[in-house]
Amino acid sequence: MFNVKLNGALRSTDCEGITRRDMLKVGGLGLFGLSLPGLLQARAAQAVAKVKADNPKVEGVIVLWCQGGPSHLDTFDMKPDASSEYRGEFQPIETNVSGIQISEHLPKTAQVMDKFAIIRSLHSPIAAHQQATDYMLTGYRPLPTLKYPSYGAVVAKELGVRENLPPYVAMPGPGRGGQAGFIGAGYSAFAIGNPSGRNYRVPNITLRPDVDHPRLARRRSFLTKSNKRFIEGMPDDNIRSVDKFYEQAYDLVTSEHAKKAFDLSQEPDSLREKYGRHIYGQGALLARRMIEAGVRFVLISSGGWDTHRNNWDSLKTRQLPPIDQAWSALLADLDDRGTLDKTMVLMLGEFGRTPKINTTRGGRDHWSRCRFVNIAGGGVQGGQVIGSSDATGGVPADNPITIEDVATTVYDALGVDYKKQYITPTGRPIRLAMNGRVIDELYG
Repeated sequence: MFNVKLNGALRSTDCEGITRRDMLKVGGLGLFGLSLPGLLQARAAQAVAKVKADNPKVEGVIVLWCQGGPSHLDTFDMKPDASSEYRGEFQPIETNVSGIQISEHLPKTAQVMDKFAIIRSLHSPIAAHQQATDYMLTGYRPLPTLKYPSYGAVVAKELGVRENLPPYVAMPGPGRGGQAGFIGAGYSAFAIGNPSGRNYRVPNITLRPDVDHPRLARRRSFLTKSNKRFIEGMPDDNIRSVDKFYEQAYDLVTSEHAKKAFDLSQEPDSLREKYGRHIYGQGALLARRMIEAGVRFVLISSGGWDTHRNNWDSLKTRQLPPIDQAWSALLADLDDRGTLDKTMVLMLGEFGRTPKINTTRGGRDHWSRCRFVNIAGGGVQGGQVIGSSDATGGVPADNPITIEDVATTVYDALGVDYKKQYITPTGRPIRLAMNGRVIDELYG
């Protein structure tokens, strides 16, 4: 990560110069005094999907996204017997599952190893931040001519709204890989900012001070009458589709159920402290609340993992403590509530880091040929390692897993037909997940 000064303010970026602002760009809907991503851009028959999942393994998915590319060799795939040019400074520790070791700076995660599986043989050919992010969060190798939809956007389209809540939510924002691509901006993530901030309130679900409920009702009535005249004169499915999105927006801002789902103050301070007062912690706790209330897919993003320099100091002081705390608290909390089997949880980034240490800067550079992904919930058998890497963590040694396999597994868990085809604006058929398989080993 680097600091750059823009408009007089310091902002953190990764090595490709992407700022946090890139993760916060959303569309707007001024009529109701709120902002819902791309709502007015939903012009292509984007009605609420009526497709129902057949026997889904889970009701929702939570992704803890490590923007920048976390080092697998210093976290979940350590190589203590490798030579010093590969090994790194951290020591492995035992977990609560005999025979599985992870980094000493993940002590809380080590105590919930029985609740998740580590894949150590995930690989891909792309090691540039933007393209790798798009690939990992869509399941498709990026093309300059076509923007593919992210998992959350596909889930929003296929499964639709439940309990008047947005199907796809992102914290702090959808980021570069969390958009809806060619299926239409109406399926992009509902961005709710950083829930760890002081006096945090979810944006976009509370009316502005100058818009009370009677005024909102008058606006709604005016819109309904205006659209009725348009539809009578030009019966267009696109107009009806946009009208339905207005109805969803109205339902959201007037729903007490939605406000309660987004209200972290409903949780005891002791539990909030257990999760941690940072974006991963408060984001994970809020995600748990939202999934239980009806949200289908939640993406929690935090940067700082681009450790070309000062790799070990950055990991042990800034990066690993928050995600160690959040991941372990989330899995334990879901398990205690009896909802872990209904919720799939993933931890991953766009790529790993080089096995060989960059001695001039004390870090590791981009490496996509082998890295980890952690998966829990939804019937996943915890306490296991799937696949392995070679002696230096450079390439898979057995059972190589692809990004397409991850995409197929996520869709399958939610009951989404991953063989279904979408048609691009140019008329090209695109299957939701291509050339992937369900990772059956996860389920024992």
